[in-house]
Amino acid sequence: MAVFETAKYIDAEIKEYEDHPLINALPRINSPKDTAELIRRIPVVSPEEVALPAHIRRHAMLRIMDGFLYPTKAHLQLEQTISTMIRQGYLSRNIANKSYQETLNRTEKLADDSRNAGNEALVSSVIGCSGAGKSTAVEAVLSGYPQVIMHSSYQHVQIVWLKVECPHDASVKSLCINFFRALDEALDNNGLYEKQYVKPRANAEMLLGDFARIAALHSIGLLVIDEIQHLERSSSTNVSDRILRFFVQLTNTIKLPILFVGTPKAYELFSPSMRSARRASQFGSINWNRFNTTDRSGKGSDWDRFFSQLWALQWFKSPQPLTKEIKTLFWDYSQGIAHVAVTLFYLCQTRAVTVGREVISRDLVETVFNEELHMIKPMIKALQSGRDSEIQKYDDLEIPRASIVQNAVVSAPVNENTELNREDEHDSPEQTKLSKLINMLEQAGIGEDIAPTVAEQAVSELPDANLFQLLAHINNLQNKEPVPPVKEKPKVVKLKPRYVENDLRLMVNSKGGSYKTMKAEGVILQISDYL
Repeated sequence: MAVFETAKYIDAEIKEYEDHPLINALPRINSPKDTAELIRRIPVVSPEEVALPAHIRRHAMLRIMDGFLYPTKAHLQLEQTISTMIRQGYLSRNIANKSYQETLNRTEKLADDSRNAGNEALVSSVIGCSGAGKSTAVEAVLSGYPQVIMHSSYQHVQIVWLKVECPHDASVKSLCINFFRALDEALDNNGLYEKQYVKPRANAEMLLGDFARIAALHSIGLLVIDEIQHLERSSSTNVSDRILRFFVQLTNTIKLPILFVGTPKAYELFSPSMRSARRASQFGSINWNRFNTTDRSGKGSDWDRFFSQLWALQWFKSPQPLTKEIKTLFWDYSQGIAHVAVTLFYLCQTRAVTVGREVISRDLVETVFNEELHMIKPMIKALQSGRDSEIQKYDDLEIPRASIVQNAVVSAPVNENTELNREDEHDSPEQTKLSKLINMLEQAGIGEDIAPTVAEQAVSELPDANLFQLLAHINNLQNKEPVPPVKEKPKVVKLKPRYVENDLRLMVNSKGGSYKTMKAEGVILQISDYL
């Protein structure tokens, strides 16, 4: 059953939040340390379980799959984004103010007025490859908020967040069905909303209007649309655009923040109006990249810290120490994808205890990967190659580099007076042109694992260019068409014929190929002899 919390109001943490019941009923704003403690999930490995037989230990090892989550900088950024979106979205929806009813009234015209999405949408997105942990991270952050809060004094039911999966068929009706089902589950009301609004004769306009009204009625603080890349499957571009325009209009009209979560396939789905809204939003977007092995902090890379925590979860009687070779080996076979790394580690450990040799070796990792993860082998090979042409064959793996560069550089403010077109003569030695360019690209939104590669390529192509010219050059990378490889014609090698005894070719060459000659040589049968 759903758990409803009774509102307990805290003192406003900033003046803008004063006298806002919907905001002050929320938990206090988390510090980075609070967020890390909220998100971190480290399963317990007890000595008693380690002593159990292998077939029982395998069941305990499942905690690696279900109960391990290590917080990173991306998690902290996501939590801050969600925290800000929810509170900012509530600012203009104060149930203690008479203007609240005016907000509800505005939803009546929402479905009919979706021509202009506007530029003030409270939207953001989390885009990253499959298995990188986007949805898990969003759910972990949302778990820090009660989903439903009862405001008895105002006779109001507040839904702090609602997570809806984008339908596979990308239809408006299916989207609304998913919304009402998620709402019914949150409110535990036995499908009341779905029965009331999803009727056979209900058209798209009616459903979207009901969607908006109920969202406003229950003061939904954040709407999370997961698997947004499913819109790409729509047979009609107008349907995808219509849904995206509706979402942006929803945020403009009732100030409902929306967080899109999806794979790189969704990156180019957003219409121009959606892109402009995202750039105008103060929340930005999060590229949920794979773990990288780059360490410029001196404290180890994200991968180092993640895998060290994972490696400690051993149900071996003699835990195996972590070596650099093992760490590199797992990165190579997972390519920094969290889910693949966790799954591979779990499978290797269960295989090791089953065969009675509790050691994870290179041979074991290779065997387990080839036998039990063979379905993802082509994708991992594509990432291992590092070639965009191979990676883009699997559109759930990585955001096309050119798209990231174009989107990030366009959104970065550049003018003649910025520091991009000059080098500071007083910079320290380690602040080289390359490191500056990498930092600039990361600040513009390019992931830490991609920025060094993009910067190195630009510097190698234009070694004498200043930072402004390099950034402009990177912005133009997506316009370069790949040169198709020149296919060499296969060389025809003439082989000398090999002859056998009584070879007909020799007979023809030496005595001519007439019928009489071949009959005289006895190679033509007389059919009458066999009748």
